[in-house]
Amino acid sequence: LGDLQRRGARISASVEGADVIIVNTCAFVEDAKAESIEAIVTAAALKADREVPAKALFVTGCLAQRYAQELADELPEVDAVVGFERYAELPDKIFALFDGGADEGTAVLVGSPTVPFRSEVDRWQLTPSHSAYMRVAEGCDHECTFCAIPGFRGKFRSKPFDVLVAEAERLVERGVRELNLIAEDTNQYGSDFGPDDTRRLPAL
Repeated sequence: LGDLQRRGARISASVEGADVIIVNTCAFVEDAKAESIEAIVTAAALKADREVPAKALFVTGCLAQRYAQELADELPEVDAVVGFERYAELPDKIFALFDGGADEGTAVLVGSPTVPFRSEVDRWQLTPSHSAYMRVAEGCDHECTFCAIPGFRGKFRSKPFDVLVAEAERLVERGVRELNLIAEDTNQYGSDFGPDDTRRLPAL
C-alpha cells in the first residue's frame, strides 16, 4: 500500500467506492484460509454488483503464495494473484488497468517464497495511530509436521538490525507509542547474523 500511495493512489479503508480491491490473505490454519476465501468471494460480489463496479480485484498474502494457481482457476473474478516476490509489480499492474483496461483471465504473479526484505520505513499504516507492527524476520527453518509455513514463507532470515531501528524511529516520529515485534519464528531473530554480530531481540 505504501508503494501505491507514493505513486499517487488514494488508499481507502472501505471497499465501497474503491476502484481496485486488494484482499490480503492468510493460510496458516484452516479457519484463516476459510476466512480469506470468504473475503475474496465477498469482494468479487462487490466488484460485480455495484452500480459503479471496481475495475479490479487483487489477491495477495500467504494464500496467494501457497495456492496461486488454484485461486486463479477457481475464482475467475480475481484479476491477479500476487505472491511475495512480485509485490513491487503491483502498482504497475494496477495503474495499467486505467491506461488500457484489464487483461483477459487471472494473472498469476508469484515467484519464490524466500525473498529479500523490502523497505517498510514509508509504509501505509493499517493499525491505530498509536500502535504498529514491526516484522523482524521472515520464514522458518523448522520442519514441524503440523505446520506448512516453511513451504510458503521460505527460509528463515532476520531483517537487518539497523533497518529495523530506522523503521522504529520513523514510526515513533509519526506518533506510534506501541511497537509489536512479529515474525514466524521471533525468538530466532539474529541467529543468522553470524558469529561477529551478537545482537538479538533484547538489543533490539
